[in-house]
Amino acid sequence: MSQKKQGNRGENAVLKIRSAQKAENETDASELNTTAEYAYENGKAEIAYTELDDQGEENGKTVITVLNGTLVSIRKTGFTEVLMILETGKTHRAHYQTALGTMDMRLCATDIEADFHAKGGSLRLRYLLDIGESYSAVNMIHLHVALRTEA
Repeated sequence: MSQKKQGNRGENAVLKIRSAQKAENETDASELNTTAEYAYENGKAEIAYTELDDQGEENGKTVITVLNGTLVSIRKTGFTEVLMILETGKTHRAHYQTALGTMDMRLCATDIEADFHAKGGSLRLRYLLDIGESYSAVNMIHLHVALRTEA
């Protein structure tokens, strides 16, 4: 079995992520529609999806975990490696690693709104991102996940 098929084996949900980054009066926005693995239990939602490169080949995996609607972790593995921890009003450091090098970041969530249940849910996240002394941005993520219905 190919790697691509193995990566899709447990996907039970559809995922839509809209994100925007504002820095120095410029906004960069993107949208992702994909399939994902979704699980919810005891106030913990976990969403995992495979990232593809421009040719449609797998180049990483992202796992987003939301605990009790107050703490969000975003772990990327593959082409980029990072663990980002976000809590409202708290600053966390992260090391963003790529083949080109490592960037040290500081992250501070200013707003987390989460509503998850057994069949899916949504997350609105707004956080400040600082890289070194020269770059600051405001990032916004709106995520919606729903279990797929079998036809």
